[in-house]
Amino acid sequence: MTVWQPYVDDPLFIPELTLGYAALPTAEAERLVRYLEAVADRRGVLHTAVAFNAVYFGYDIQYGGYPGGPVDFDRFPVVPTEDVEVDAPPVGAMLNITAGPEPLYAEVLYKEGAHPLLGEDGSLPGWVSGAPVGATGPDEAPAADVVPVAAERIVADFHAFGQELTVTRARLERLRRRGRGLNADGHLLVRSRYPTAVGAAADDLELYIRYLLGPARGQLLDGPLPLILADDAEEDVLTAALRGVMRTIDEALDEAESLRRWRHYAFPRAALAARLGDDGPLGCGDLRTVASALRRPPETSRRRFGPADTITYTAIGPRLRMFNGASSRLQGIDYAAAVCHANTVISDDVRGSADEKNVLPSGVHVRLDDAWQGGGVWRASYPPGPYADVEPLTPLGLGWFGQLPDAPPEDLVDEPIDESDDSTLLSISDSHLSWTLPLRLTHTLQGTAPLPERVAEEMTYFGLAGGAVRLRLRHDGSELAPAEAEQEVRIESTGAALRLTGVDWPLEFFPGIVLTFSWPRGAPALNATSTLLDVPVLFDGDLVEHRYASWVLTRDRAPGLGRPGEKGPDTLRARVLRAVRRVGLLDPEGVAALVRERLADVVFGAHVTVAAHLMLEPVVAELIDTGVLQVESGGRDGRGLIRFPAREGDTPVEMLVWRPAVTPSSPKGDDGRDSPDEWGEGVETSGEREQSDDRSRLIRFLRPYDVQPFLRRLRPGHQATEEAKAEYRRLRERYGYSGELPPGYTLVRGHRRGG
Repeated sequence: MTVWQPYVDDPLFIPELTLGYAALPTAEAERLVRYLEAVADRRGVLHTAVAFNAVYFGYDIQYGGYPGGPVDFDRFPVVPTEDVEVDAPPVGAMLNITAGPEPLYAEVLYKEGAHPLLGEDGSLPGWVSGAPVGATGPDEAPAADVVPVAAERIVADFHAFGQELTVTRARLERLRRRGRGLNADGHLLVRSRYPTAVGAAADDLELYIRYLLGPARGQLLDGPLPLILADDAEEDVLTAALRGVMRTIDEALDEAESLRRWRHYAFPRAALAARLGDDGPLGCGDLRTVASALRRPPETSRRRFGPADTITYTAIGPRLRMFNGASSRLQGIDYAAAVCHANTVISDDVRGSADEKNVLPSGVHVRLDDAWQGGGVWRASYPPGPYADVEPLTPLGLGWFGQLPDAPPEDLVDEPIDESDDSTLLSISDSHLSWTLPLRLTHTLQGTAPLPERVAEEMTYFGLAGGAVRLRLRHDGSELAPAEAEQEVRIESTGAALRLTGVDWPLEFFPGIVLTFSWPRGAPALNATSTLLDVPVLFDGDLVEHRYASWVLTRDRAPGLGRPGEKGPDTLRARVLRAVRRVGLLDPEGVAALVRERLADVVFGAHVTVAAHLMLEPVVAELIDTGVLQVESGGRDGRGLIRFPAREGDTPVEMLVWRPAVTPSSPKGDDGRDSPDEWGEGVETSGEREQSDDRSRLIRFLRPYDVQPFLRRLRPGHQATEEAKAEYRRLRERYGYSGELPPGYTLVRGHRRGG
């Protein structure tokens, strides 16, 4: 099959990219994945940010770079090679590096921390692993008013704009040999300046998104994103669309069968297989040696820093240089490939050999502690320690947090809430009893349903307790399978209460759906039905069409609850959201509030150190910054119980608050398109409010064309019409930037295929 060629074939950047991979038509999804696989195969390692660039700015596989179009060299930020601080360039940034009289253009493909205390053998002081940018020693974090600076290694592609076009290989070799701008490996070593310590803690994909919306805004607006948005789309829509496209590209890389992933980096499986079939430098033997050293009990290892009998830290990048003959295989982008391959081999070994408690047969617990410093820092602990049950590929920065002093214990008690039975009696007559019940996750998994006290008394009176009854189910608006619509269930006692057992709840009866029960008094049968909403809603990104209980959705759709079919690692971010939503005080509207100081106890267990509290701060800061959580004031009453909101006379208490986003939906949009669920928006259970807001808003602002406006390369000697130039200017000026069509290109108006 042919691979997409930018500015020649129909555009790959289509409106559905903003809505998620599942929203793409099948043919477009296959075309995107096939193209990304080809780009990764050519470039060796493909970060999600660079994959975005390829789709957005048009990386031409045949040409071997970006052939022009919206890529404007004059917009590239200048990065001096002298020993000065520079604004931190994220992965994906296109740079103008000053290395001699001629400019040196490059695209950042990979970067990592290059702390001066990294040992040549990969050893490092424990406090460096996970330390905030700008930390100068153990327990010496940068002050709030200090601009943090980090030493970083940047791997760039100097041929991204054409092979031998902007720079010759001979010139690169001279620069590398002389150490002018580039080191001996052809890498750029810089001192990167970040606006804040919290901002520096964001992952590299988020840093690139902020970069495109900030310093590289003009470059972003040179591309096709403004062309696919409606004329009344404002700044928040532009931001939401960009984030949506990044998510889609990242999901597409996951779907590529020929690629493996190491965090945001993708690389060909064939390349890893070739390395593992190679007995030479950095081949199978060397990578297995690194993995084996990590799994040995620390007392058999030798390290320059820290106690050798409990915990060791190993940075992968420097460690790979220790093997004979490795230097020639660590130059340029080959270094990034080797680091990603090594980390993948280690992660496969850790997950494949460990038991259910993440402990290896040797009794050692190995986990990724810092994903950025030195190509990734792995922590080996013996005995396993208290953090072994946390997903081992979630970097916790225990090296830094573990050396901080302990926090004094504090007894924080939330006001208890009884959520065991939320049934509500509706009516009691001589012939019938009726009540409502929101199904909980435990009900659907265990096949049970509690009965209200009055109903239990009546059923006991009529001799039904302990026996079998018929349960008739009805799902408003759809038909259930006969075996689900009428079932034989039992009424069993649980202490003084009664409950239904043996219920095969239909999959359509999601946790949180409200059922209305009715029971003819004395009859060995009862009925339950759901009720359609007048207008379906998107509840935090989930399409809900039937009456529901907000508080149950908050609790039982919190991320990481292990629901059937749920995917994704148990990240620290997911644990924070789960803690607030599962343990926080809850109101009937689904608002959850947790005492901020109690968060670490909920996430990691009781009596944790101050290290655990500080470990969560960057994650919490990011959730607050993106609006997923808010900081509000609750109150502590005279008995020490927490209340939210606070009441008069309470002592103020800072709380983390999660509010669900509930937005109306409809089966069909005004333009006749399918509903968001049919676009792939469906029941994603992401638990992230900003995504549901973004997607529902984006559907309204995407241009209703099968093909959106896009740039097309002209034949030599031809030029764009004045109308095309004027339309291009108009589309870009909406966001405050003027701009002209790139020479040699024209603007194709949006149209329907075949129309």
